[in-house]
Amino acid sequence: MNRKFRLGQSREAQDMDHREVYSHERGGESKRRQRQAERLETGIEAHDADALLRLPDPGPWMHLPEATLIQRHSQWVDLELEDHSVLRATLGGKLKGVRLVCGDRVRYSTIPVEPDDPRLPAPTLPRGEGGSPAAQVVAVMPRKTLLKRGGIDDREPWQLICANADELWICAAVVDPPLRPGLLERAQLLALDAGLTFRVLVTKRDRASKKDTLPELDPLREQGVAIHETAALKGEGIEPLRKLLQHKVVVLLGHSGVGKSTLVNALHPEMALKTGGLTKFGTGKQTTTSARWLPLQSGGTLVDTPGVRTLSVRGLDRTLLAQVFTEFPSEVLEDPLAFEAGDDATLEALSLDYPERLQSLQRLWQEMDDRNPNQNVWR
Repeated sequence: MNRKFRLGQSREAQDMDHREVYSHERGGESKRRQRQAERLETGIEAHDADALLRLPDPGPWMHLPEATLIQRHSQWVDLELEDHSVLRATLGGKLKGVRLVCGDRVRYSTIPVEPDDPRLPAPTLPRGEGGSPAAQVVAVMPRKTLLKRGGIDDREPWQLICANADELWICAAVVDPPLRPGLLERAQLLALDAGLTFRVLVTKRDRASKKDTLPELDPLREQGVAIHETAALKGEGIEPLRKLLQHKVVVLLGHSGVGKSTLVNALHPEMALKTGGLTKFGTGKQTTTSARWLPLQSGGTLVDTPGVRTLSVRGLDRTLLAQVFTEFPSEVLEDPLAFEAGDDATLEALSLDYPERLQSLQRLWQEMDDRNPNQNVWR
């Protein structure tokens, strides 16, 4: 019988043409290609997380005027000038890969000093008309502080929130959505990492009884963390916050629906920000889609941020945990996973005031050193 050869293989012709043989070979080849693709996709070396935050030297551009970046778009940014007017600008060539964020202090020029990126389409409108950029950002000044949270992997190790802020205010509603101490612990870690003053704003306080002392906040009270109770719709607790805002840049963080925009409207009624309640599933409605720089007439600046589901602490220094979980002895902080959180004998031996916080400590300790999910597992 004559033999035929296909793709370097020697088989009987009828075997090669059989439907089941072809199906089997295609399935095997598909699996091999998939495994090879996974090897190529996950063969990502760990990036230097600190190098991704470094900024180019602004020295050559110090003679240019300075402005504050108040919002970042896809190909341009909005700047606030010294007279509080807003100017739209593009990014110079050396800043195309730099991660700018709300609050950055930048140097700009109204005359283009660097050519536009040839890969981008040429502007159809004259510069400065029809909302097109009227300036070019050429340098970023060194950041006094940088508030960031952990990313999903080593390709995106950080998600920047705000630069050059002074304080972080985490909003936590009494109800709708419920108070979640775990989010407060994560926000406190982010504030410590950035060197910001940390405050807790309890919103919708009028929705709960005055007899309810909110024992979930007792660990923070014992640490001396400032806790402010507010009812924005009734104007309760607003005036002390307005005084604390004087000459400061404050970042507001919290779940969707906790009342961040309502609080901003109470502090500065002229803003008239859109507010939302809860969905039928009990989750907050997203009314803020990007970080917004909101200067207040009474003094100070609020940075209203979109509602978050969680705050990743991946990549942060584990030594910060000692400042959040102050009630734990050093042997627990060195290796929390060595202790069984569900074992009554272990909890009794540690004599913890808040034994339920051991699980939170273990989760955060493990997340800070999570293995890169995109790292090559075959190495």
